[in-house]
Amino acid sequence: MTDRRMRFFENVHPAVCMVYFVLVPGLTLACPNPVIVGLSLLGGSWFSVRLRGLRAFGRTLRFLVPMFLLIAVANPLFNHRGVTMLFTWNHLWYTLEAVVYGLVSACSLCSVVVWFTCYQEVMTSDKFLYLFGKPFPGTALLITMTLRFIPQLQQDRREIRQAQAMLRQEGTRILQKLGTALRNLSVLLTMSLENAVETADSMKARGYGVRRRTTFHLFRFDARDARMLALILAMAGVCVVARCLGHGHMEFYPRMTPVVTGPESIVLFVLFAALAFLPGILETKESIRWRSYGLTS
Repeated sequence: MTDRRMRFFENVHPAVCMVYFVLVPGLTLACPNPVIVGLSLLGGSWFSVRLRGLRAFGRTLRFLVPMFLLIAVANPLFNHRGVTMLFTWNHLWYTLEAVVYGLVSACSLCSVVVWFTCYQEVMTSDKFLYLFGKPFPGTALLITMTLRFIPQLQQDRREIRQAQAMLRQEGTRILQKLGTALRNLSVLLTMSLENAVETADSMKARGYGVRRRTTFHLFRFDARDARMLALILAMAGVCVVARCLGHGHMEFYPRMTPVVTGPESIVLFVLFAALAFLPGILETKESIRWRSYGLTS
């Protein structure tokens, strides 16, 4: 795991981070183009490696690779549209268009998942509450608690399994394993309900909801944040205009349209590549700077 002091993007103002994490996955979903989704996946993967390390990214790949293969293989099996036949099996056409559409869809979904892992590392709960706590206090609190719920359940599950393993030995038969799993689930639900009651009592004791909530934060929007936001909006704005003009979009059925539709599409690809790789470049630059100063190994 990379030291948080070495991270550039995590120390940027939360508003800039939120704008970036809305624009890049949004453009990825709005541009069903092999070049766009490929650049998005590569840029998000590089950013994720810089934030979380190779080992954590490898754990993410154990989920992404089966999902990618499932989508890429399932689409031509169930979708037989297209005019470029590759082969026939059981009187069904398997077309090039269906194969390419499955690959692009799988790559697009995987890239969004990778960007969401980066979002979880950068946009912590205090940043989210800072942005949306005042205009939408109830909704922001609910979303923050929901995002925290799954990691908390996983941690509680590991603690329960360790405690149960110390108390009794897990059986090898199926019924014994099922009984152990049900017992652990019962303990987990009980702990979750207790935590919910304690959280509600604590919030009530602290006066939550009595009057307008005051907050304390250390976030300041400085000149660096302004330059960063202007750069992101400029590159994303050109990409949005190019997409509205029809570039970056590709039709797959009944026949695939060209990937490159003119010099405007090349400009779109270049700017989107710069936008997607921007966090990875900044994180690598920050890491090299810290290492050159001898502040990290």
